[in-house]
Amino acid sequence: MEITRVEARHVRRSMWGDFWQQQSRVNAPNPMSRYPRRGDSWTWYMWPQGVVVVRVTLSDGTTGIGYSEDGIGVAATIVNEHMARLCLGADAMATEGLWDQLYRASMVYGRKGAAIEAISAIDIAVWDAVGKSLGVPVYRLLGGHHGKPVRAYASKVHPDPDLGEVRRMAADYRDRGFSGVKLNWAYGPADGRAGILGNLRFVEAIRDELGDDVDLMSDAYMGWDRPFATEMIRHLGRFDLRWLEEPLIPDDVAGHALLRSAGDVPIATGEHEFTRFGFQQLLDSGAADVLQPDVHRVGGLTEFRRVAQMASGHEVEIVPHVYSAATLHGVLSQPNCTWIEYLTVPSYWESRVEPLFLGEPRVVDGAPELPTEPGIGLRPNADVAPELADWA
Repeated sequence: MEITRVEARHVRRSMWGDFWQQQSRVNAPNPMSRYPRRGDSWTWYMWPQGVVVVRVTLSDGTTGIGYSEDGIGVAATIVNEHMARLCLGADAMATEGLWDQLYRASMVYGRKGAAIEAISAIDIAVWDAVGKSLGVPVYRLLGGHHGKPVRAYASKVHPDPDLGEVRRMAADYRDRGFSGVKLNWAYGPADGRAGILGNLRFVEAIRDELGDDVDLMSDAYMGWDRPFATEMIRHLGRFDLRWLEEPLIPDDVAGHALLRSAGDVPIATGEHEFTRFGFQQLLDSGAADVLQPDVHRVGGLTEFRRVAQMASGHEVEIVPHVYSAATLHGVLSQPNCTWIEYLTVPSYWESRVEPLFLGEPRVVDGAPELPTEPGIGLRPNADVAPELADWA
């Protein structure tokens, strides 16, 4: 079963759907918060939304689809101009060796970022093709279902000056069956002492609305600094948070370790980390209680599995970033993965964006359905992305 063709296309659409339409309007802490805002939301500094979609063809004619973020088209260029030819003639079942070759061949310009996202898309497409060729869902190839219940948590409750609206949003997620809900913090260091108090009022309203039976997660999206995060942690213990996510920029590994030792609020990070080498540093430094690799960033399913197994040796939980069909296959196969993030919006929100891919397993009463289709189970939505119509 050899790989006979690899091709990539850049699609200028968000992979986040409704969630991105809502998230783009949010005024909340982010890595650029320390600079004067030049707009009313994150969009003033964000890159264009887009994805790289990779199609792999095997010698038996089977094709597989994979994708990852690719806002400005760099990853698509990397695949088409470099990585595609390295895959030709390779044994599609030899995913470990193929991954290693792609990583080493791109090391001088890669190791993180767009090059690893290109590898991620190729890797997912290969697994999809192999699963289709063999007639089994990919999670079966990754080791089979670990047998534990997998829960989806609702992400997120977005900041709103009206705490009544905040409560309404949290209640909507609870009433839809989610047993875990994540909030996006409203304030950061630029807001000073008032920001600390505002955040506490925000989380207090949500915890009061949800009660004690719903797990409550939180996300600072790299928008705090060490002093602000330390002060926040001093006050957060009474809210029984499942975790505080990305309080600092990803490269401040030592800072995350310090915060983890500063109080009784678990620290989560990793959605912006790449490959097992980055996660090894987090594990060695004791920087996180929860690791959050993104299948579409970390290096695909091959590397996701490695990270999950590394973490299991440290008794560290894996809760991957973002819901996707590929992510779910990875989660189902690794015993230290029992949560999956579900990017959602309130049921009463008016806008609805058609998905870029069809076939994604539904989440019902806060739990994802078990995939049954061979491979990953996705196909491009030609109505949304006509440039992929011949791949659908």
